[in-house]
Amino acid sequence: MKRRKMTTRRIGDLLVSRKKNMGSKGDKTKRALIGAGGRILFYPTLVYNLVRFKLQSQFRWWDQIDEYLLMGAVPFRKDVPRLKHLGIGGVITLNEPFETLVPSSLYNAYEMEHLVIPTRDYLFAPLIADITQAVNFIHKNALLGKTTYVHCKAGRGRSTTVVLCYLIEHKGMTVAAAFEHVRAIRPRVLLHPSQRKVVEEYNNRLQSPFE
Repeated sequence: MKRRKMTTRRIGDLLVSRKKNMGSKGDKTKRALIGAGGRILFYPTLVYNLVRFKLQSQFRWWDQIDEYLLMGAVPFRKDVPRLKHLGIGGVITLNEPFETLVPSSLYNAYEMEHLVIPTRDYLFAPLIADITQAVNFIHKNALLGKTTYVHCKAGRGRSTTVVLCYLIEHKGMTVAAAFEHVRAIRPRVLLHPSQRKVVEEYNNRLQSPFE
């Protein structure tokens, strides 16, 4: 009886372990497929955004979200002098390497600090630790009177995630108020559920810092 119970328990443990491993493999497969799709779609969607930018006056490449905060789409090399003229002192890149069109060396040549936080497109959000680093980066520049440009590919999801967390922590906004503020300025912003979840988690940590 005792041996039978132990065997049953071990079988149960093995099934749970196998289920977890299958789930982990499934997540890795999902990430790989989305990553491959992102590579394939990067340039077509970039061209699509450029066409809209050229043809639609309301389709802006970047927007001023706060006094020292600019948010938008992936910049090109030719945009670096323009960003410098706008008073940009720091750039946060939330793109993966294949999406990044401006090297850190070029930003540095124009005396812009470059923070790179590689984040997969579409369904993914930056990690809490990375968001914290980005928010501190924006705040540090603001205290020095420098504007930070936060960008992903289109300035919709990944960049919005970081900007919302900054507004929540340093402008005293709620999650809903921060999102409405950004959307009123840049109507095409869109958060995937995973991105909204991490914003809410960031907010909860601020509310309960000792938990």
